[in-house]
Amino acid sequence: MPLQEQQKPAAFPADFIRPLMKIPPLFHVAQEPAVWPLPAPLMELLLDADPDERQVAEHLAHGELYVARSRGLLAGAIVIRRTADDTWEIMNCSVCPEHRRQGCGTALVLHALNIIRDKGARYAELGTSDASPGPMALYESCGFRTAGVIKNHFMDNYPEPVWDNGVQCIDMIRMRADLAPSAQKE
Repeated sequence: MPLQEQQKPAAFPADFIRPLMKIPPLFHVAQEPAVWPLPAPLMELLLDADPDERQVAEHLAHGELYVARSRGLLAGAIVIRRTADDTWEIMNCSVCPEHRRQGCGTALVLHALNIIRDKGARYAELGTSDASPGPMALYESCGFRTAGVIKNHFMDNYPEPVWDNGVQCIDMIRMRADLAPSAQKE
C-alpha cells in the first residue's frame, strides 16, 4: 500500500456524525408571564442587571419577559419593550453566574432580536453601563453598534451608586442594531 494512503485520516461514516447534529441546544428560551411579584430567583436575576426594583417593575409592566432555562432550571432572562413604531428596546438582560460564558447571553439576545424582527420592527436598542465590557462585546457580536452615550446616567437616575464587577457605573452606552435585511440597508 502506498505511504500516502496510510497517512490519510479515517473518514467518519455519515450515520455517526448525523446524531451529533441533533443534540438539543443547551438553553431553551421562551416567553413567560411577568406576574408581579416575580419568583425570588427570577427577581434576583433581573435586579443583578438593574438594581432599581421600580424600573424592573416598570419594564415588566410594559414589556415582554423571556426566560432561558437549562435542563428546566433558570439560566437567564431578557425583557424587551416597544419604544417606537419601528423600535424595541432590550430593557434588561441577565445570566445566572453559573451559566455565564456558555452561550446563554447570546441565546437570549438572538432570541429577542428574532422576536423584535418578527414584530416588524427595524431597530433594536439597549443601554448598558460604561463599566460593562463583557456585555458590550456580547451585544456587538449580536449586531449592535454604539449609538451614543448618556453622561452620568447611573449617577442621576439611581438612588444608590451602581457597581459592576467592582467598578462604579457612571455613563450609559446606548447601542442599536439595524434589523433590516442587508439588501435594504442604507
